[in-house]
Amino acid sequence: MYRMQFKVFLNIFDKGTQIIMLQIAICDDETLLLDEIKEITEGCMRQQQTFSILSTYTSGKDLFYDIQDGKRFDLLLLDIEMPGLSGMELAKRVHELLPDALMIFVTAHYKYAVDAYELHIFRYIPKNQLKERLPHALKDAVSLLEIQNTDSYIISSQNRLERIPYKEILYIEKDGKNALFHTTASGRQEEIGTDQNRRVRKTLAEVFDELRSEEFYFIERGYIVNLRHMTGISHTDCILTDQTRLPVSQSRLPELKKRLNKYWQDKI
Repeated sequence: MYRMQFKVFLNIFDKGTQIIMLQIAICDDETLLLDEIKEITEGCMRQQQTFSILSTYTSGKDLFYDIQDGKRFDLLLLDIEMPGLSGMELAKRVHELLPDALMIFVTAHYKYAVDAYELHIFRYIPKNQLKERLPHALKDAVSLLEIQNTDSYIISSQNRLERIPYKEILYIEKDGKNALFHTTASGRQEEIGTDQNRRVRKTLAEVFDELRSEEFYFIERGYIVNLRHMTGISHTDCILTDQTRLPVSQSRLPELKKRLNKYWQDKI
């Protein structure tokens, strides 16, 4: 089923249609409950005609290790009471690495609600009311994620599908025959020893055409910068929020200043 859905997604994407693809993780140490949550989730995604990739885990540690290794999720359904790494502790760690991800707690107890307030848990679903309440929670989550995730760049190949939100892209540089994406996640991942840069076998010009956003500008033939993350310009380079300095072509400097001024004015 996944292969068929993946092929359909790529076919639609290749035609240039704006679509949303969600990465969903389900984690519960009880396999029967895990299967039930997965079945309900798959049914909801089909009903809403939402493209999704579901990953299931029986261990919170395994899920967190995958996130540390660079795997992204838009929505996570977590059991609170699990051995080893509890759902509460897992949610705290996930929130640090994936602050925009939505989390739904599946639990037999509401006593954790106060403790999890700062984590902005999207919903609490009682285990004995899964069939009644989970579909509604999933529908609301998908609606919110579709609004949040419209502005994203999709990396697609024969066996790979990944979404990078525009707001996370710092800049894109030419890397041989590839376009190399530098993201805000890169800095967070460097602290734990993994690489969040993404390579796409396309020219910068091809990537630029696909971005479909005025937030991005070609500052030099080897670099595309995200205006959102620019903090200043000198005569020779521009400065980003992570203190990276990128060279700016003299011929493109005047237009860059115009675009940056307009971007800042629009945000005021």
